[in-house]
Amino acid sequence: MLLDLKTGKLNHQDIGQLDMYVRMFDELKRGKDDNPTLGIILCADRDETIVRYSVLNDSEQLFVSRYLRVLPSEEQLKRELEARHVLSALTSEEDKTQ
Repeated sequence: MLLDLKTGKLNHQDIGQLDMYVRMFDELKRGKDDNPTLGIILCADRDETIVRYSVLNDSEQLFVSRYLRVLPSEEQLKRELEARHVLSALTSEEDKTQ
């Protein structure tokens, strides 16, 4: 697995560069019994248009995800967990009625 951490917004050059690194690694370093190399880009922000129209859209080996540069406060985390708990409970109730 190759991991690329970007502190800024994802751009098409980042995707092309990682695609090249994955292909090179597969050709030069991957063994016959190894699974295909995965490439992951973690970025502070991503442009959905770039993701949609790039090799990421059709690739089973390349992935991009956004990360938080600042951790949320304890209070924000509590609110988020409570909101997810409520949403999960509502979804479970809907499933039971169907």
